[in-house]
Amino acid sequence: MKRLLALALLLVPALALEAGFKDQDVNGDGVPEKVAVTNLMDLAFNRKGEVVGWYVKTYKGTAIGDYARAPSLSANEPVVSPLGFTPLKADFRVEDGRLMARFQGKEGTLTYEIAKGHYTVVVRADFPLSLRLAAQGSPKVLLEGQQEPTPSGEGRIRYLAWQTRPGAGYALVAFAERPFRGKLVGKEGEVYLSPGEALRLYGGQNELVRFHVEGLLSLPGLFTPNLWGHLSLGLLWLMEAAFRYTGSWGLAILFLTLVVRLLLWPLMHQQFKSMAEMQRLQPLIQKINEKYKDDPNKRAEATMKLYQEHRVNPAAGCLPLFIQMPILFILWKVIANYEFGQGLLWIPDLALPDPFYILPALYVASTFLSTWLSAHGNKDLIRQSLFMN
Repeated sequence: MKRLLALALLLVPALALEAGFKDQDVNGDGVPEKVAVTNLMDLAFNRKGEVVGWYVKTYKGTAIGDYARAPSLSANEPVVSPLGFTPLKADFRVEDGRLMARFQGKEGTLTYEIAKGHYTVVVRADFPLSLRLAAQGSPKVLLEGQQEPTPSGEGRIRYLAWQTRPGAGYALVAFAERPFRGKLVGKEGEVYLSPGEALRLYGGQNELVRFHVEGLLSLPGLFTPNLWGHLSLGLLWLMEAAFRYTGSWGLAILFLTLVVRLLLWPLMHQQFKSMAEMQRLQPLIQKINEKYKDDPNKRAEATMKLYQEHRVNPAAGCLPLFIQMPILFILWKVIANYEFGQGLLWIPDLALPDPFYILPALYVASTFLSTWLSAHGNKDLIRQSLFMN
């Protein structure tokens, strides 16, 4: 069944969207906003230079038609608001794969920069800039010199964060290369930037792999990995090491998958071995069922005695499966949440599903072939193992 689930996920149709801007009324006030569209998220800007909508996509590469139903970081107010700044004109364009939104006023120019394959937006201005930040979730701030974040504070800030749920949901995180001036009071934060100083705003999944990609895991108190999280980090390290050696994310993924499969092979072998032993006993079990068809107690007693005589544990085939499932799920999560920025053969972007469904077809064929080889051509065992997988 786990293979069928993986196949269904592979079949989710998604093609890489062309990054750009569109005009659409996202909040129903009758005035269209300028929406920056990417594979990961959409950002809606109003004429004041505010980010009035920050929409995280549930499925990468999909277009959002109804913003009222899309996951949003906004808490019924702008996510980002420049204070004391009145734009006179705005310019929106794509430069070298980056979406640039520039607002010009008497004070100077405010710029939002959105890079491809990232949930992080870089905000800077050529004048002293004050920003108000607000989002859904529980707010916290880590001040310079502190080891743990607090619900409020003022001074030199290492990061501001709003997280909807611990280890899940969505998050807005404001951080920079160096501590910046600001404060957090209640649900709102304020940031004060010098001319040219850049503030980075992460708005996406509150998730380990994404935080690793965006460089947020080093921030104390933001995300604490559990046992499975440390396993994910180990797989990430292995995949990135393979990429540094090969220069290809496709080969790195193949290498990572091969290593995991080799590590799990003893469990898979034990699973097939147990299934083969159970299949060998099926004729004897059928005879017991026929002999004691009217006496369930004696039938169960005779069946258990048969297992003991042949030293077969009927549950032995399930234990390897239960051990494999979380590891394979973590492997899938690591690959699914990573942004590779690279294609392979006919796949334009490894972060998105195969647009031609060639990989799912190969996956089904390889699953059947490996099952047939492991079952030595036994049709009943093949059917049983395909159902379990």
